[in-house]
Amino acid sequence: MNDVLSASAMSRREPLPGYKLLTRHNGLVFYGLAAASFLETAIPMHARVLVNVFSGEPDTRRWIEENWWRTKYGHGIEARTYIEATWPEFDWAGAYAAFETAYRPLVGAHREADCAAAKALACGVAAAQASAFYRALGAAADDPELRSRLYRMGDGEAAHFTRFRELFSRMERTKHMGLLATYRTIVACARRARDVHVRLAHARLGASYWYGSVPFPEIDYAEFVQRMGRVVRRHVSLDPAQRLLFRAWWQARELQSATRPVVPQARNFAGRHSISARLSP
Repeated sequence: MNDVLSASAMSRREPLPGYKLLTRHNGLVFYGLAAASFLETAIPMHARVLVNVFSGEPDTRRWIEENWWRTKYGHGIEARTYIEATWPEFDWAGAYAAFETAYRPLVGAHREADCAAAKALACGVAAAQASAFYRALGAAADDPELRSRLYRMGDGEAAHFTRFRELFSRMERTKHMGLLATYRTIVACARRARDVHVRLAHARLGASYWYGSVPFPEIDYAEFVQRMGRVVRRHVSLDPAQRLLFRAWWQARELQSATRPVVPQARNFAGRHSISARLSP
């Protein structure tokens, strides 16, 4: 009898609130949040690199180990939890495993990894971009709970930016990177975020990682970059220096849209939990 009542109750499950339904069908929010969840979950790899780069800065090392990576990794957990509750048919664990395999060899592979001042600058650029990205994504979100979370994440990244900016300013007084080298580092980091990091994450969000149909029209990468660039421009107040960080996103027409892959056979939803359990990080 209890089983019958339970089945009956499930069949009469209350409909989702309107903002939850809107969120489920908001492809831009899904792609942005899922890409962020991958990049933040991978942050321990970056922490290991930074601890080595800043070996001569004990206070910075301690902050990275005790604050920075834990905060960002926590953002990744929050994003994953929200994704799995809102889009349960998306195989987050399987998609992340594929992303991590492609992403791991790239961590620490750039030339600023050997220069503490340049690395501090690169981290500041990444934090400034992430702060604006989270705030823009929050403005695009229909769910007030998600919006609040994203704004909070944006505030956290703003605090990280302040810390890395202070570190770079102090180091630059003795290292003297020079204006041109500083400019080139900023532009290279901004483009790398667009052309490598976020792109790798986006490539693991397509139909092949869903059990059943995707609840919104798929967005190819060039379109995603263009739309996020417009959202940032519309909802985030940027000073001239910050606008430099997003110039690459506003010049997205130069991106070559990848040919949309043939949609594979939908996954068997019944096998989701065993696969996810096996691949969970």
